[in-house]
Amino acid sequence: MNCGIDGRLVLEHHIRDGKEIFIPLEALTVRHPSFGERVIPTGEHRFASDLASVPWPFVWLIGRTGLHLRAAIVHDWLINALDSSDPPVHNRMAADDVFRDLMRADQVLAVRRYLIYLAVRFATMWKRKSTIRRSISVLLQTTAVGVVLAPATVLVMLTAGLFKLVERVSGR
Repeated sequence: MNCGIDGRLVLEHHIRDGKEIFIPLEALTVRHPSFGERVIPTGEHRFASDLASVPWPFVWLIGRTGLHLRAAIVHDWLINALDSSDPPVHNRMAADDVFRDLMRADQVLAVRRYLIYLAVRFATMWKRKSTIRRSISVLLQTTAVGVVLAPATVLVMLTAGLFKLVERVSGR
């Protein structure tokens, strides 16, 4: 079975408890070998997403929207559905793997897909207990990527600070 997402991504924006959430207004059909075909329910009380949760220093690199957005919405739904009586996947790690596969199906470039997947897997590692071997693997991979991205991230942060300083000095 192929994996993929069918349907238009139509979201309604809300503020709930001071946080932005986005509610799907049209159904998305998700196909994946691990659970077959499922339809993401629509409506305000069914499911809400925060889009792609990207730490602010990395928004310049990944962004909250883009080719990975549909897969991110599905990932949020999979995590949310873990508490249901019939979850499509049985743990966060499986949801992360589906997310990776759906990003590939949506043609997210390999490097970007890998960076996003590492970030999501790292978050899973912190939120849930995972095996020592897998945790060490994710930690090493994330560290390697961090070493590469750290100089660029610092440069972006310094540039943003410089822009704020110039705006403040110029009176804007």
